[in-house]
Amino acid sequence: MANKFKVIGGLSRKARFNITIVVIILFLVVAVFASINQIKKIIEKRKEITELEERLSWHRNENIELLALEKSLYDQEGIELEARKQFNMTYEDEKNISVVLDREENEIRTGAEAKQDYSSNNLWGNIGVFYNQEIKDK
Repeated sequence: MANKFKVIGGLSRKARFNITIVVIILFLVVAVFASINQIKKIIEKRKEITELEERLSWHRNENIELLALEKSLYDQEGIELEARKQFNMTYEDEKNISVVLDREENEIRTGAEAKQDYSSNNLWGNIGVFYNQEIKDK
């Protein structure tokens, strides 16, 4: 009666039971760590989905604003404004005025020609002549 444990295959029942418990506990620990990793991935994906939904709503609002702007351009005032800006068009009795600067008039002359220009009534030409004669040369 001293030997209550029956030995099968070299290990006692108690040792086999302990090994089985340890294996089950290890399996549970591995399963918990694997599920924690999956939960972490799910949380990251939810954050990403939230960010993408926010971007989508921002783009939708921007599209709505652009559509409202486009529709406002179809009003008569919007059409007139764009025609004036882009195509230089006028309305009924208005006139288009354009200023064309001739580059030959702005050329710098030296000597007597410059003094002759300086005595004329051209303010910007006089300033250019003054600069070339008095300031630039010194």
